[in-house]
Amino acid sequence: MPQTAKLLVIVGSDRDDRMQVADGQLNINASTDLHLLIDSRVPVDRTLMTRNFFRQQRALEPGYECILNLITEAEENSRVLENLRKFVRGYPAKIVNRPDAVMQSTRDLVARRLAGIPGLAVPRVLRLRSGKAAAAAQLVERAGLRFPVIVRRVGTHTGRIVGRFDDPDALRGAAMQAGEHLATEFVDFRSPDGLCRKYRMFFLGQRRVFRHMLVSDGWNVHASDRQRVMAERPELVAAEERMLATPEGAFPEDVQNVLSAVRERIPLDFFGIDFGIAPDGRVVLFEANATMNFFPLSPDARFAYLARCVEPARNAFADLLGLPQPAPAQSAP
Repeated sequence: MPQTAKLLVIVGSDRDDRMQVADGQLNINASTDLHLLIDSRVPVDRTLMTRNFFRQQRALEPGYECILNLITEAEENSRVLENLRKFVRGYPAKIVNRPDAVMQSTRDLVARRLAGIPGLAVPRVLRLRSGKAAAAAQLVERAGLRFPVIVRRVGTHTGRIVGRFDDPDALRGAAMQAGEHLATEFVDFRSPDGLCRKYRMFFLGQRRVFRHMLVSDGWNVHASDRQRVMAERPELVAAEERMLATPEGAFPEDVQNVLSAVRERIPLDFFGIDFGIAPDGRVVLFEANATMNFFPLSPDARFAYLARCVEPARNAFADLLGLPQPAPAQSAP
């Protein structure tokens, strides 16, 4: 029987341990949750892309108008992304976040792509094929990266790192696991008040939606800092609320120009960018890829204003997918 849905959502991972079922839904760790922006009344079909997908001799049914790829983590999903590339090849539908574009969204490739944008500080990123700390230190020195450097395993997000190392000797003493790692130059983005601010923006098609400003007393800013640092400081809460005065964020023109230039250089249909702003006004790139979450919003009533970003994001995502505009939500505070 022909499907009635016009939207097909593709999920999957090379690693079985990243796939979990909760509340009847398949969730993929190190993916994005932007599908939650889709109006629940929209008919959606889903396909699980696996490493051995074509052993089942599957073919893509006709009739879909849009295919949404939620396989967003490039480093550890090369097999399923290649399977997806073959699966959708020649299919007459809009493909959102084509697998080829996702495969070009690793941290090191994105750093090269964005280098040279005026007003954007892009820390150099070096791929370390060895998991041995001594070899990593030697490679970092040979490449001329400036210390401190941040080292993380490939495919990790949400602030998980091996560590920040101030010099080669410190790196040589690192506890590294087997496998590939990335070394990234650290750029100090601490504000004059001594705090670190991390901003997140989502690009949905040609529109962008500001998500949040997190503030921490340490450089590795986490969502938990919202309660630990921000909640009891009304001036920080008020500053974030002011940032949400417009959907694209109340940034000065020079920051908006940098973000526009980033949009032009990244071939993904949707992605997020995490960044800081250095004391000299430069935007400091942390990461830019499609593996970023939009939800959950904070349950703390002091941050109820965060709900203002949801409707613009829903509308922009619906436009990107060619879906009807969602019904207006109840007005946010």
